[in-house]
Amino acid sequence: MKTLLLNGCSFGKCWTPTKQFISSLGCDTHVNISKIATSFQRTCRSTIEWIAQNGDPDYVIIPITYVARIEMPAARCDKWNNIDGNWIPVQEDGTLPNDSHELRRKIVMHVDQNLLASYYKQYHKLVYSSIGYIDKVLTEIIMLSSFLKSRNIPYLMFDMCNDFDEDTIYKHPHTNKIKLIKSDERIIDIFNFCGNKFMQESLESGVADFNVHHKPEQYLVLEAHLQQYIKQNNIIE
Repeated sequence: MKTLLLNGCSFGKCWTPTKQFISSLGCDTHVNISKIATSFQRTCRSTIEWIAQNGDPDYVIIPITYVARIEMPAARCDKWNNIDGNWIPVQEDGTLPNDSHELRRKIVMHVDQNLLASYYKQYHKLVYSSIGYIDKVLTEIIMLSSFLKSRNIPYLMFDMCNDFDEDTIYKHPHTNKIKLIKSDERIIDIFNFCGNKFMQESLESGVADFNVHHKPEQYLVLEAHLQQYIKQNNIIE
């Protein structure tokens, strides 16, 4: 059995790839280790962890999540999660998901919740510019893609929800590493494609905010686009 590994945040969790899409990648089945409210830091760590535990998948799909998110090993673990251990997600506003959130109910903290929330908020206040978040993720994208290349694992990455602005990034000389990303055909141009925005623009509802969780039928639109991209760029193994 050939396996497709899918990993991202909630936008990846919402996605159940169709049999036709899985087959188009030369796979028979898929494993989705996406997790709600998580960062690209978690995507990198958990992808490597899954491969270390299970061996190489036959294809990897990575929808890139919000750049400002991070994770911390702050949960108390009586029974360690195979993939996440005691790592928990940190969202942009510095809070954990609210009390009704499935993830929050499963987390038992080893530190005071209010103290941790305060720390998160101070962390984001201390960040000088959002370019720092972007710079961090650009580095992580290069590292993860290099890891997958080193193991000859076919992959495709694309921005899912950031809608990056090219002019903003190119104003900062330390983000010249973007050239390494743009030269990788397995990473869809992050300045010209945003998965969630693409799905939103295919709707007829006229909803302004594109950062919403889409229904399964909208992911069919995304799958069709990804298949076309893979075919046009001849990047199927």
